[in-house]
Amino acid sequence: MWFCALIATASPWFGELSPLDLLAAFWTYNGEQYSSVLAHFSWAPRVSIALLIGCGLGLAGAVTQQVLGNPLASPTTLGVEAGGQFGVTVATLFAPALLTFSPDLAAVAGGLLAIGLVVALTWRLGFSPVTVILAGLVITFFMGALNMAFLLLKGEWLGNLFIWGAGSLVQNNWDPFLDLWPRVLAIGFALVLLMRPLQLLQLGQASASALGARVALVRIIALFLVVLMSATVVSRVGVVAFVGLAAPVLARLLGARTLAQKLIWSSLLGSGLLLLADTLAQWASTWGNGSLVPTGTTTALIGGPIILLALHSVRNTHHMPGQDSSPAGFVPVRRSTLIAASVIGALLLAIFILSMSWSPGLTQWNWTPVSEWGEAWVWRGPRLLAAILAGVALGLAGTLIQRMTSNAMASPEILGISGGAALVMVVLILTGTELGRAGQLTAATVGATGALGLLILLARKHRFAGNQLLLGGLALYVFMDAGLRLVMASGGSVATRLLNWMYGSTWLVSEHEAIALLALILALCAGLFLVVRPLTILPMGDTTASSLGLSVGRSRLILLMLAALLTAAATIVIGPLSFVGLIAPHLARVLGQQTVGRQLVVAALAGGLLLAIADYLSRTVIFPNQLPAGLLAALVGGIYFLWGLSRHGRS
Repeated sequence: MWFCALIATASPWFGELSPLDLLAAFWTYNGEQYSSVLAHFSWAPRVSIALLIGCGLGLAGAVTQQVLGNPLASPTTLGVEAGGQFGVTVATLFAPALLTFSPDLAAVAGGLLAIGLVVALTWRLGFSPVTVILAGLVITFFMGALNMAFLLLKGEWLGNLFIWGAGSLVQNNWDPFLDLWPRVLAIGFALVLLMRPLQLLQLGQASASALGARVALVRIIALFLVVLMSATVVSRVGVVAFVGLAAPVLARLLGARTLAQKLIWSSLLGSGLLLLADTLAQWASTWGNGSLVPTGTTTALIGGPIILLALHSVRNTHHMPGQDSSPAGFVPVRRSTLIAASVIGALLLAIFILSMSWSPGLTQWNWTPVSEWGEAWVWRGPRLLAAILAGVALGLAGTLIQRMTSNAMASPEILGISGGAALVMVVLILTGTELGRAGQLTAATVGATGALGLLILLARKHRFAGNQLLLGGLALYVFMDAGLRLVMASGGSVATRLLNWMYGSTWLVSEHEAIALLALILALCAGLFLVVRPLTILPMGDTTASSLGLSVGRSRLILLMLAALLTAAATIVIGPLSFVGLIAPHLARVLGQQTVGRQLVVAALAGGLLLAIADYLSRTVIFPNQLPAGLLAALVGGIYFLWGLSRHGRS
């Protein structure tokens, strides 16, 4: 891998410099030859920093997996890299002097916050792989939403920061490498010193403690060093995703068994992988007429396949978060569906009236009488109607998915279906294809359908079980993440427009689109009457469901298709990133709706209410500016997810 990476990165120079001159470029140059100067100050430091960073991230990933006993753990999947970028963003806005002193401090603080949340939420659940990955993914979503909020509000100050955050190894001198290598070497040496206590963790917590290991202290120190390593890299070159996951997985697949073998081979493989990914990014930039393709994009592209390879190593999945291994000891009191639906319906009507009537003007807040609603409808009506309908669709889809997977913490967004629609939109924007609004909606539908088909292929051999569906959805999210990084690197108005849609900008919706969404959701709701029985039986387990005459695989496939269509219908209108599909079914359950039909009705109304409120607030909170409604919903939904996961941990 090293040989291929070095040959690939050196090949564009063979026509200008001899192999010996190219090798000499690492320590000297010929001042009278431009190619020699360029190789010494640009190519050689870029190769060196790629090898250095890849080695550090590979080592950090191997230690993370050893500490948590989790083959899917890495600084990326635990949210450390997103937390590091969040720390730098906050420091840029509110404490720029801190960055002048040291950019590492802000990145380390953000990384510690992210991994601290993951550890706190999953400690009581034994760090089960699926739980840890879900918690890390949602924290990544949440911190990404905060980053986007800052970008949309303060874009004139943060635009270049987010271009950097896409992950670029471009160098123009040796200073960054010379500044970074002592830090990586010192942190790597400290991680190696922990090898003996880390080896004891393989025996289990009880056995390791009996042999004198202070398990909690070892875990805290090791994770702190992992955060230091990852945040130091993020603060220098941006988010270079999934190297810390890919290298340890490949090391295991190639036969590394002992901890020493895993650490050594993960470090070497990390260097080779990152150099190959960076070379691919350089080639792609050349093919794209010189427009920058960040290294973060090409490294993210390897994350999806690596996660799928790693799934073969997952053994300790335990139960899913929200899915008890024994019958529940407490069932909420059932309440009248009519009363719950009436209350939510009244609130929805009140929000509709408020949104149409009470809004800020240029000088003060104004009340629009009913007689003038016709004029106001053009500006407020379609977006409000689309928000309500999208909330209804996501509420129904979330209920289907949670019932189907017996996982109260699942949501349509995590399945990656909305990510498929987003990825197609990214491609259309970057290629400059002008299809018009109808063409964009059609393309997004094709993307969501393609993601659904891929998800079905991934989960079919597991009979569409919950763990495989959610982890397959994580793999699909990785590809969307790669596209997002490419957009962030492009910068400009194109990136801003796409990001507005990604986070649910309802102001893009026309009246025709809102009406079309209404017709589609009504048609899909008609099919929900046929799935009440399968949704009631599936949570009893595959064996019981089969004995009652239910075709488990076929039922899950039909349910998945319905959920995907509902999610895609909402996504193509308001964007992919929202947690309404998680919150609405929970609200229905809290309101005492335990049976399938009752929960579907109340969850649909609750979803519509949530997005109607989000749309009104997004239009008025920072008037005359606006925030995407989906962004507000994602922030609230992320907090709700983390709170719900912590409750399951305590129980």
